[in-house]
Amino acid sequence: MPRTSCPACHGMGSVRMTAHFHTGDQEFEASCQECFGDDMRVQFPTPNKTDHA
Repeated sequence: MPRTSCPACHGMGSVRMTAHFHTGDQEFEASCQECFGDDMRVQFPTPNKTDHA
């Protein structure tokens, strides 16, 4: 259960993050580590594939 007094997510339980790739940035949402600690799992996005054919 997220903490309502959490300074990172403000009680939402998740935070917006940005992954920077050479093909462009991708935003994604991850569980708040301040609320859930090491029990959380983050699915990081993968960069867009480019076709050099």
